Amino acid sequence: MELSLNEFVTALVSSSLILVGTVSLVSRFLHHRAESRLGSLRTVCRLCGTVFVSGHSGKLSHCTSCDSLNLHKGNGRLG
Repeated sequence: MELSLNEFVTALVSSSLILVGTVSLVSRFLHHRAESRLGSLRTVCRLCGTVFVSGHSGKLSHCTSCDSLNLHKGNGRLG
């Protein structure tokens, strides 16, 4: 089976488009997963309002700015 130049170029362009689309979808999925993971580690200080990332899995974390204790989850209310 011999391919003409037109068929070869068409196959090359279409396979390149499929490859770019696949890589784009995988990249978006990984980016969304990293953003949601970072969002779960992010904490807002209840006293000074500083947003910081707490890497440990404990229930309380220390603020990097004012060193007050903050809850990881349910930290929506002040006081």
